[in-house]
Amino acid sequence: MVSGRLREVDALRSFALGGILMVNIWYFADPYTLTGTISPNHNSALDLAVRFTIAALFEAKFYLLFSFLFGYSFVLQWRAAEAARASPASRMRRRLAALFVLGLAHGLLLFYGDILLTYSLMGMVLLATHSIRTYSAVTVGTAIIGIMGSLILAVGLLIAVGGAGLPSLTLTTDPGALTRSPGAVFATNADHFFENVAGVVFFQGPLSLAMFYIGLAAGRAGLLEGWLPYRKLRTTTAVCLPLGLTAGILQAYLTTYVDGDRFSVLAVGISTLTAPLLTAGYVCLLLLFFRTTPGAGLCAFLAPAGRMALTNYLLQSAILALLFTAYGLRLSDRLPAAAVAGIAVVIFITQLVLSRLLLSRVGTGPAEWLLRRATYGRRRPQALQN
Repeated sequence: MVSGRLREVDALRSFALGGILMVNIWYFADPYTLTGTISPNHNSALDLAVRFTIAALFEAKFYLLFSFLFGYSFVLQWRAAEAARASPASRMRRRLAALFVLGLAHGLLLFYGDILLTYSLMGMVLLATHSIRTYSAVTVGTAIIGIMGSLILAVGLLIAVGGAGLPSLTLTTDPGALTRSPGAVFATNADHFFENVAGVVFFQGPLSLAMFYIGLAAGRAGLLEGWLPYRKLRTTTAVCLPLGLTAGILQAYLTTYVDGDRFSVLAVGISTLTAPLLTAGYVCLLLLFFRTTPGAGLCAFLAPAGRMALTNYLLQSAILALLFTAYGLRLSDRLPAAAVAGIAVVIFITQLVLSRLLLSRVGTGPAEWLLRRATYGRRRPQALQN
C-alpha cells in the first residue's frame, strides 16, 4: 500500500490520460495527421466537425496537465526519499534513466509521438535545478510559455498577413505504410521518431519543463493536498474556462476549416499561449465537481487508472497499434472520425475498469513495478513500504 496517496491527484492524472488518448489516436487512425491535415477519405462535414471538436477541447491541453502532475509528483517522491533517509537525487536519476529506455522502446516499436523520452530529458533539467525558489519556479515556467508562445504567434501573424503561407508538408512515407507489414510499421515509427525527436525536445520539451516548474511550486505549497477554497476554484474556472475555450475554438477553426499552410503557425502560437488557461479551467472545474457526491464517485472511479498511469499510457499505444496498423487489424484510414472518437472512449472506459480490478488484486501496474525496481533496486527496502 502506498501511504499518503492523493486520490484527486490520481484522478486528475487519469483524466489527463483520457485526453491524451483522444489526441494520440488520430496519429494511428489517420496517416495524414502528422502533416497537420485530414485524410481526403474522411473529410465529410461530420468528420470535420468531430476533428474540430477534438482540436478545440483536447489538443495541447492534456499533456500540459500530465506535465504539471509530473512536477507535482517530483516533490512527493523527493520527500518520500528524504523520509526514508535515501538519496533523492540518486533515486530520481535512476527513475529518469528507466523512463529514457522505456521512451526509446515505445517510440521505436509503438508510437513515434512518445513523451517519455522527452520527460526523461526535461526531468534531468528539473533535477539539476530542483533547488530553484518556489516563486522563481512559477516565474520561469510562465516565462517559458509566454516567450515561446509570443514568438510563435508573431511569426504566425507575419505569415498570415503576408499570405505567402508555408511550403506544403508531405509525408515522408506513404499513407499505406502503417498497414503494409509489421516491418513497415517499425520502419515508419523509427523514421518519424528520429525525425521528430529534435522538434519535440525543442518545442514540446520546454513547454513540458515549464509545467514541471509550475507543478514543482504547487507541490511544495501542497496545493492539491489541502482543501483549496471554493471561491478560488470557482473564480479560476469562471475566468480560465471561457478564455481557454474561446482560444481553443479559434485555434481549431484555423486548423480544420481554413488554409492550413497559411494559418497553422498562428494556430500553434494561439494554442501555446492559451492552452494552459483551458487546462487550469478543466482542473478547477473537476476539483469542484469532486466535492459533490456524484463527483466523489467519479474521483474514485478515475483514480485507479491514474495510479498506474505509465502502464495505461503504454497500453493505449499497444491497443491502437493492434487496431490500426499491420501489427493487427490494419484499420488505419478506414474509419470515419466519429467511429475513431468512439473507439477512444471505449478504450479509456475499459482501462478504468481493468485498472480498478487489477489494483484490487496486485496493488500496482506492471510498468510501475518495473519503474520501481529500477528506482529502488532489486528489492524495495521495507522502510519505504510504510
